[in-house]
Amino acid sequence: MRRAFLVGINYIGTPSQLYGCINDVNNIGTYLYTFRKYNSFIVMTDYSAIKPTRANILAGFAALVRGAVAGDELWFHYSGHGSLKRDTNGDEESGADSCICPIDFASSGNITDDIIRNNLATLVPKGVRLYIVLDACHSGTGCDLRYKYDDSSYLTNKRSPLPDNYIPNDWSLQQTNYEFKRYSKTNGEVFCISGCQDTQTSADAFMEGKAAGVLSFLLLKCLHDNSQSTTYKWKHLLKDICCGEKVYKFTQRTSLTSGNPLNLEDSVFVSSPTQSSKIYSRSISDLVPITRITPLPRNLNYNPLIKKLYISYN
Repeated sequence: MRRAFLVGINYIGTPSQLYGCINDVNNIGTYLYTFRKYNSFIVMTDYSAIKPTRANILAGFAALVRGAVAGDELWFHYSGHGSLKRDTNGDEESGADSCICPIDFASSGNITDDIIRNNLATLVPKGVRLYIVLDACHSGTGCDLRYKYDDSSYLTNKRSPLPDNYIPNDWSLQQTNYEFKRYSKTNGEVFCISGCQDTQTSADAFMEGKAAGVLSFLLLKCLHDNSQSTTYKWKHLLKDICCGEKVYKFTQRTSLTSGNPLNLEDSVFVSSPTQSSKIYSRSISDLVPITRITPLPRNLNYNPLIKKLYISYN
């Protein structure tokens, strides 16, 4: 089984409105369906029948892992606002919890990294792989996983100006790792790709003519560029995203965390997809077969007059 839970919130009509988050989950869903042969989806956006409220996202966590057995692959993608709040249980070295913001965060509150860990990451059974993507501000340790990996790769020719395009061979690999000993290891293989460090913000930007989260855009670009490779390594994915952020002149730096020690020489995906390409739309309670994916209109809320909400480097 390959099942995905995709949450994209634009917070339409509010002072917190974003513009690329629904595009992000449309695009990642298309990738997972086409290249990874995912056949079970839970999708929550501003326009879905089941809204991405705090209660529904928590129910979505439970639905994502329900019935998972060894050999299954799961994916949780969140694109929306993130925030920090004071840590109250003493498990954070920084003193602050990373949070994601449901569509009803103003009335129901946020979902902290403690909750994501306890309601999702620690429930993944042994032998199951869960990929988490948090395209949100302050998300560097957004799942409270034990091991953290960061990239500080640099242009080999240090006198060279920042290029307009990313050429991997022009950059020297430099990566570090850290262990949060307060967090136990996870039973399953859990990986989290975060949009930025805990102290940073993640951009909602105008990327190559489309509204998108910078992490989602670069992640998809990396995966598409290497879709024919069976040996695309974690060290390359982390480097490619972080160097891409530099080339596009964003200050955010993506981090990678995992529930167990990760050899960055390992491949991002351990096997090629073999499942049927039949697609399902999974509600919180059951599966309803449908014949095709119906995407939402792209850039539905883009207003070219509000240029300050977009960043374009042409």
